[in-house]
Amino acid sequence: HFGHRVSLIAFPFLWVGYEYTHSLSEWSFPWITIGNSQSYDIAQMQFISSTGVYGLSLWVLVINVLLFVLYSKLAQRVWQPLSRKSLGFLLVILFIYFIPKIEGMLILSKAPPYADPISEGENRVTVGMIQSNIDPWEKWKQSGVQAIELYLDLTRSLVANSAHQRPDLVLWPETAVPYRILAPENRETLNYLRQKLDEIGVPVLTGLPHAVYYDDSTQAPPSAKRNKKTGQRYDVFNAAAFIQPGVKEIPWYGKMKMVPIAERFPYADAFYFLDFLRWGVGIGGWQIGPDSTIFEDKKADVRFSSMICYESTYPDFVAAFVKKGAEFITIITIDSWWGRMSGAYQHQQFAIFRAVENRRWIARCAVGGISCYIDPYGRVYDKTDLFTQTTLIRTIGRSDELTFYAEHGDWLGVGCLFCGGLFVAAAVGQWFKNKRRMASWESSG
Repeated sequence: HFGHRVSLIAFPFLWVGYEYTHSLSEWSFPWITIGNSQSYDIAQMQFISSTGVYGLSLWVLVINVLLFVLYSKLAQRVWQPLSRKSLGFLLVILFIYFIPKIEGMLILSKAPPYADPISEGENRVTVGMIQSNIDPWEKWKQSGVQAIELYLDLTRSLVANSAHQRPDLVLWPETAVPYRILAPENRETLNYLRQKLDEIGVPVLTGLPHAVYYDDSTQAPPSAKRNKKTGQRYDVFNAAAFIQPGVKEIPWYGKMKMVPIAERFPYADAFYFLDFLRWGVGIGGWQIGPDSTIFEDKKADVRFSSMICYESTYPDFVAAFVKKGAEFITIITIDSWWGRMSGAYQHQQFAIFRAVENRRWIARCAVGGISCYIDPYGRVYDKTDLFTQTTLIRTIGRSDELTFYAEHGDWLGVGCLFCGGLFVAAAVGQWFKNKRRMASWESSG
């Protein structure tokens, strides 16, 4: 009975520690975290600004374990339904269930109203977004200039129709520019794009593939590609680039968290001699980005980060950019790969957790939807439909304050992993102890 009780106590911590490991290594896949199931109850989740989404997982698991204990006691008639123990245990469960909700409702009651979430004294930035609804499979077969012209036309339309609310920044989604426009051989097209953006007068953050060539092949990672004609080594990144009118420098960020196998074979540098999966639509064989990047618009005096697609599912990874100085978060993604399956909806909902964990506004721009804005309390604005072409613009807030979670990261996940390890070690020790005891009894008998 003691061992059974200990296992029930240990289970929530073991599981949350296990979930935390889903965010580690190049094989990581933190999509199915239990806490992710609670995205539609924003009052319930406000405490994750301290714990991260793993706090929600632990909360769900603890309640389920307690309900199981109560059911077991009643089913085995150890407790009577209206006995003091049963009612007391039920009150404990209700207390654990409602306390986060009550706290969340108090936090939301003090938040700016949903209809007008930006206060007069708040630091502001106006962000536009282009949802082009280009087919993610077909765009790699089309002319890259054709895609650029479409985005330029939609950007002109956005600016022209928003004279009273001119954007400080416009987002183009993941791989909106479907070829390496920053490469020297495409300088003419890049100059054309810059000229047009100068005429429109807005800075643009766009997704694009970006190649880095190594003059010294010994400096290239083992998994780096090789030019068949010249033999030169190079890497290609799923990147975001920030193009500003009148600014020569174009900072870029290379995606650092890859979907295992689909975007990059895990530990490709260790297994470089194998023939890795290659897709003919431009999404396979990416290299891991070299470093986190905080983009800075010096004219508007704003600093922001850009998560690329799947990266937004990593709680601590997103928080690291906030800790580094991001005043708001952008997410550029495709999601049209999913068709009308649940994945696109789930991916959009996960961004709500990142907003609450860090108390940051999020602007989420998807090729064919779902695009939206999310405020620091998890409330969603201007949510678009899938497979529609549209533009969005909204003034959002920016902040440099750090939540406990943004400052300390996945402390709860690490703690649960440590506690779970202690429980496992204790169980293994007890097993060996019992085995030796049985052996001594058999030898003495």
